[in-house]
Amino acid sequence: MSQSNKDRKRKMDALISGDNSKTHGSQESCCSSAKTPCMAQGSASGDSQGSMRHEFVTVLRDLENEGSPAVIHTHACELEDVWSHKYPLPLSKYPPKSIKTGNKHYDAILPDLPKIGYKPLQVIAKGRSGTIILAQDLREGIEMRETECQPVAIKLQSGKKRKQATASTPEDSERKEQLTDEILIHKRLQHQNIVTLINTIYYQGRTGLVLEFCESGSLEMLLRAHDARFVSEPVARRYLKQLHSAIEYMHLSGVAHRNLCLQNILVTNDNVVKIADFSHAVLYTPGDALYTELVGTVGYQAPEMLLKQPYDPRQIDLWSLGAVLYNMVVGRLPYGRIKTLEEARALKPLVLPPMSVMVLTPQVKELLVGMLAYVPSSRYTLNRVRNSEWFSMSSDKVHIGSFYLVRQPQKICDGEREREVKAEYDI
Repeated sequence: MSQSNKDRKRKMDALISGDNSKTHGSQESCCSSAKTPCMAQGSASGDSQGSMRHEFVTVLRDLENEGSPAVIHTHACELEDVWSHKYPLPLSKYPPKSIKTGNKHYDAILPDLPKIGYKPLQVIAKGRSGTIILAQDLREGIEMRETECQPVAIKLQSGKKRKQATASTPEDSERKEQLTDEILIHKRLQHQNIVTLINTIYYQGRTGLVLEFCESGSLEMLLRAHDARFVSEPVARRYLKQLHSAIEYMHLSGVAHRNLCLQNILVTNDNVVKIADFSHAVLYTPGDALYTELVGTVGYQAPEMLLKQPYDPRQIDLWSLGAVLYNMVVGRLPYGRIKTLEEARALKPLVLPPMSVMVLTPQVKELLVGMLAYVPSSRYTLNRVRNSEWFSMSSDKVHIGSFYLVRQPQKICDGEREREVKAEYDI
């Protein structure tokens, strides 16, 4: 460090090291004066050392006290900034309002959901396979604090039989009639990286899946929250390892997903990814007849599926996983939104961004080329992915920031001391 920079640092430290006890008090006094329990302390701005660190105290509302204070907590830091931290309302405090899904059959069910133990709160997603409702679990035996803080997601379906897969051979027509539906497939899967199926609802000819609610939305939402639309390779590696573990478990359990995409990968506030939506999943073990059914999400469908060639659904999952990885590290689909047979036939070897546009390690490039191989027999298997150099790499670098959609404190205004520091150094 140059002498001028050392002098500058000494001046800044001297300016900040004054007694701030009159302005905001210590952390201990904040915690001891709170009537509700202290949840956490930490850095609101991401600073991790030095006397300029922004510190805050988070105080939870007392869920057992009906007269508990507002959920917006304001704190000061060493530079006298003012911060606001917002928390979600307890589920029982959601404003009562009429919820409409736009589907007359679903809307007929909603008023009766509380009778079977679920209070609908709001519509959070709509798709071809159903509508997702955020709800409070009010069934007997559920602890009160859990019902206030841990919502569930209810996926309402039409109740009709799922469209059956197209058999690739006449001999396969019998098996087509015995395909298991989404609920029965999901019931047999228990994995930390697969959304948990909590309960099922059969009501007025319709079905519903009560699912674990992932607070931070989907992986697609996570990438959209970043201006660059991609994440760093160490973060992508963390997510890929979790997805690989889930897919390996599914395939060993005789299940192929066939609709892996960013929208169907959910993220928790613990930065754990979970695979959801088994509406196109099938039971498949080695030796079973192949499929020709066109399913899944545009842009994540393997070439052999688009070409209506008989395919192994496990190899479809590997292609889709490669497209997810490409999207995470590059910020777009590897081949765009392929929709027609002509586009599928015209696929060229995978093109990666030039070094002048994006710096990717040779190891991740090698893995992407292998996972997105056009010929299924040349495509990487799960075992080959696990033993690839990139998958096995570790990083000792610290990555600052949240890679999922947590609620962060927001600065309302600069304090006087911060304005003085900025003026002193022309910041």
